[in-house]
Amino acid sequence: MEEPRNSTRHKGPKVAFALQGGGSHGAFTWGVLDRLLEASSQAMPLDIAAISGASAGGINATLCAAGLATSGAAKARDMLRAFWEAVSRAGALAGNALLGFSEPGPFGGWNIDWNPAAIMLEAVGLVASPYGNPFYRDPLGPVIRSALPEHDLAALNTTRDGPQLFLCATDVRTNQRAIFTRPDISIDVLRASACLPNEFRTVSVDGIPYWDGGYLGNPPLAPLIDHAQDLILVLANPFVRHDMPPKDARGILERLNEIGFNASVVLEINAIEAVNHVLDSVGEEAASKSRFKPVRFHLIRDDDFLAKFGFVSKSSTSWSLLSTLFERGREVADVWLKNDYAKLGQASSVDVKASLIDPTLKHCGNAGARPN
Repeated sequence: MEEPRNSTRHKGPKVAFALQGGGSHGAFTWGVLDRLLEASSQAMPLDIAAISGASAGGINATLCAAGLATSGAAKARDMLRAFWEAVSRAGALAGNALLGFSEPGPFGGWNIDWNPAAIMLEAVGLVASPYGNPFYRDPLGPVIRSALPEHDLAALNTTRDGPQLFLCATDVRTNQRAIFTRPDISIDVLRASACLPNEFRTVSVDGIPYWDGGYLGNPPLAPLIDHAQDLILVLANPFVRHDMPPKDARGILERLNEIGFNASVVLEINAIEAVNHVLDSVGEEAASKSRFKPVRFHLIRDDDFLAKFGFVSKSSTSWSLLSTLFERGREVADVWLKNDYAKLGQASSVDVKASLIDPTLKHCGNAGARPN
């Protein structure tokens, strides 16, 4: 079969990206992608076969896939930057009350959870609903459109080029997750995947109401294992905190939020690792005859850094905050490239289950499985 004209097949290890959502903390993932795409254009190529994501991770995934499908890594980097710059501009124009409070300062540095303005806004949110706001307007759609023009969206849905794309949203009626892929990606699908119900009105796609996909797939892994044996997970929510348990109300809510948005990926990793255990137990010869193949896990994360920012900063559009997260993402990705790029196609760079418990662990083994 003829290869698509922009295909990156055979130009590097075949990988799949799985991108967590986390509101404004998705700028950390932007930084990771920016560095990986930069490296892929230079000495460390990647054959990006598929990308999955939810919420901010889904938007990052879509912009990355659209850029790769229509032009290449440079365009993907430009589209990602255009989106996050537009997020900051839109927040400033709308008078985002958290804009000026995400600078390091007297209210706890980057963590603004105890800022009086943040507490006041949260109190209002306990009794107010997006449906009760007569001045409500969709704040996200115009920002996405500015970074993903109609012609690029159409090209993403119709071309054979670029990675497969999988976006998660939560069906409000059935408590099931929905996975959207090409050729059905739309602005409404992206809005649905990022629809936090206490901030945005429910987004309907084909008459079905959806909320944020992070509740049930943050990010979804199952669709990826048909496309690549190396899964690179970019985590935007801390798994491990060393100052636990929290004792104040704000800390409790913050950790509950993190646990909730991490739960789905833990379950999927456990399921994949269970199959891995079976493959290991039957021996190499029997495993080679199985319809399953090993999946190698790689994690790009910085739990300690992200834990410093607190929960409320996920709603801030401060460019200082976004650019700080971006730069840290690039730095962490650079370290991963130097330490672990060579393991792609060979072995997992982490024992993924142990690493989620203790991020300092780097012991590697076979991990996971995929159907042929």
